[in-house]
Amino acid sequence: MMLAVIPAKNDSGRLPGKNMLPINGVPLVGHAVAYARKTPGIDRIAVSTDSEEIAAYARTLGVEVVMRGPELGGEIPLAEVYRHAWRTLGGGGWLAGIQPDNPDRTIDIAKAVRYAESKGIDYYFTVDGHGARNGSLHLMNESFLAGGSNIYSAAAIDDCTNIHTRHDYLMACRNLSEHADTILIGDRPVGNAHPMFVIAEGACNHLCQMDLAYQMIDKAVEAGADAIKFQTYKAEKLVTDQAVAFWGEEKIRQIDYYRRLDRFDKRAYQDLFAYAKEKGIIGFSSPFDDESADMLNELGMEVFKIASCEVPNKALITRIASYQKPVILSTGASGIDEINRAIDAVLETGNTRLILLACTLSYPTQLADANLRRITTLKEIYKGFTVGLSDHTEPESSMAVPAAATALGAKVIEKHYTLDRTMTGSGHFFALDPNDLANLVRTVRTTESILGDGSLGIADSEQAAWNSARRSIVASRDIPAGEILSDENLAVKRPGGGWPVEKLDEIKGWVATRPIQADERLSDDNAAPCVSN
Repeated sequence: MMLAVIPAKNDSGRLPGKNMLPINGVPLVGHAVAYARKTPGIDRIAVSTDSEEIAAYARTLGVEVVMRGPELGGEIPLAEVYRHAWRTLGGGGWLAGIQPDNPDRTIDIAKAVRYAESKGIDYYFTVDGHGARNGSLHLMNESFLAGGSNIYSAAAIDDCTNIHTRHDYLMACRNLSEHADTILIGDRPVGNAHPMFVIAEGACNHLCQMDLAYQMIDKAVEAGADAIKFQTYKAEKLVTDQAVAFWGEEKIRQIDYYRRLDRFDKRAYQDLFAYAKEKGIIGFSSPFDDESADMLNELGMEVFKIASCEVPNKALITRIASYQKPVILSTGASGIDEINRAIDAVLETGNTRLILLACTLSYPTQLADANLRRITTLKEIYKGFTVGLSDHTEPESSMAVPAAATALGAKVIEKHYTLDRTMTGSGHFFALDPNDLANLVRTVRTTESILGDGSLGIADSEQAAWNSARRSIVASRDIPAGEILSDENLAVKRPGGGWPVEKLDEIKGWVATRPIQADERLSDDNAAPCVSN
């Protein structure tokens, strides 16, 4: 018999009304009840609360309610809340404490009970990946609840979201959304279980010439890229007269540079996106102002990219996210607080289709500054997110950066792309040309192939070597029928197929059931245990 108790007080200092906040239309209390209901062995579910609102909601779910007074409020140990509910409901058996704070929990409660019983554990609780206790599960037996002595406690890891703040809540919403594992960009599934999504970052390297833009699309298709991206802005809305270029050696005014590259209008982008679609590649563009963003959305653009320099621009991020299209957020030169605020701006709109890119905001990025472990850092902090790389290193033949990014788990890679690196402008000299882009795609696909799935055991490609290179127990000399097997007449040699080496000690003292020739493999056909008369 097992009782599940869901503690849900009215007051939550850091996040008011936390326990009734909805995820996918269901309050956090409801998610905890649903988790308890799907656990075999739980035959009673109760909500312990000091809130009439929460109590009324719990009753609509058909579960029991235990009202508690102010003496069980404040900072009183949660174990006392569980003991109160246990005693009120008549005690007996295990109690599973399931806090609403952890709606994306993954621990198997029934399995945890079996483990605790097998190890004689009285109190079994969960911690996150850093060892901090959370409320995913508090599993308590009668000895613990009755306040017995010599209590044996142990911890299990459930690295789920622990909701204390609005950011935590938004992250849990994302983790429980239909887009948590896979985000569709056009017809391409993007996520941790899918191949790398390769973006040729064309920026404005088309020089506002449609024929060059069409050529860029054609060559990107030939190279095997999944998408080609451009940039959309109006110089006067992007920079002041005083802004100086932060790329290259010639420190020109940014406004002079961008005025030459902001001439494509809505019709031009409409034609480019239609041409890209016809060629089987996803065409899109990064907007740098509200009007550009609205225009691109009106054209039905399938994905939006937010540049690293726009991470602090909450208004633009919110506007773009509100279109409810996939959002790719680059994080160059941004600390965790800034990244969190940008993520929150996206998630607050209800848009959970968010991809993060590691990036070094330097043009070009020196290899020593690439810091690809940022990919790993983002994956550790934002668990479950699809993470990629916006790469500004100069292309080199080995394609070490894309290969390493793939090995580190990047699932999107964006790299600047041009038809000719000798063309004039900021985005050409460190960009990939079409041959480089094809090399990048080949390198990424090869790296994905050689990484494999990580499974252990005998692969099909290893079977022949396994059969030949493994050793079997063999006769070291001719053994007549009836002779006892021992170190004197046994050896281990290739190939496999007979009794394995680990059986050697076991068969010493057995008997040859027929004559065995030197180097013949031992098996059930020629040896057996001795039978006493």
